[in-house]
Amino acid sequence: MILPKKFLIVAIVSCFLSAITTLGIHSSLFDLGTLSFEERLLLYQNTTYLANRFWVILHCLFVLISMWGFCLLQIRKSPGFTGLGFVFFAVFCFTEIFRQMFVFFYLNGIRQSYMVAETTVKQVLVQNMDSAGLFGYALFGLFIFAFSLGNICYGIALFGNKRLDNILAILLLIWGILNLIAFGNEFWHSTTINVYIEYFSLFYQPLMRVLLAIWLWLQLKQKFSTRDSKQLEILKI
Repeated sequence: MILPKKFLIVAIVSCFLSAITTLGIHSSLFDLGTLSFEERLLLYQNTTYLANRFWVILHCLFVLISMWGFCLLQIRKSPGFTGLGFVFFAVFCFTEIFRQMFVFFYLNGIRQSYMVAETTVKQVLVQNMDSAGLFGYALFGLFIFAFSLGNICYGIALFGNKRLDNILAILLLIWGILNLIAFGNEFWHSTTINVYIEYFSLFYQPLMRVLLAIWLWLQLKQKFSTRDSKQLEILKI
């Protein structure tokens, strides 16, 4: 299989950028604090809130591009787990992008309608907003679950002879398992686990994205240097 060098460079850059967007998502960059019902109604015109939605979409695109780059480099070594892993990452990305579009075009639409609606209609719109929140919560569960399985599949796919691959594989498995614990905590409601998850998301996840970007760069460098050396040998012959 001929590897697309230009795309892989884009994948590496996207992976580095996804570390930055991860920090923005899990830090206080877009924190709006505790909002009243009236303040939540006006979120459709809050620039920080809207910027956060676009930031998340951009993050998902960076993840999708970088994980496809990983797939291209690894799929010949472990086609089953690599291919399945990318499917889970694709589900993760498109679920979260859909969730943001749902906010843009449905939930914010309800908020705007509420501002000019009559009293009887407002009661219905409040129920719709509550239902929208529950639907978004279900999508949130799907994207955490898919992301966890994607990391686990990529971790299994990486196990091989190289020491660096094995180290990264273990780190990916840890990432996947901890995200499964975060998914489980949506049912357990443990405050202790929540605290650990916050620090894990803020530090471990950006670090992993940087490590993945470095791995992608090393793989690209190795594969194309090997190909160039083979071409030189053919020319000498």
